[in-house]
Amino acid sequence: MAQTLEQFIAEVKVDIEAFAADYRASHAANPEHYPLELGDNNDGLWLEFFTEFMTRE
Repeated sequence: MAQTLEQFIAEVKVDIEAFAADYRASHAANPEHYPLELGDNNDGLWLEFFTEFMTRE
């Protein structure tokens, strides 16, 4: 099925917002394991966390 750039962007925005809501809820329940800021040279972890969220069943 064809998909426009705008459709793709809208879909990714929904996924990112879902990740953010899930991560913030996890932070509220367990802030030590779900920090809202990552230290120097660890910013790539956000993509890892997002990828893991997207591949959960």
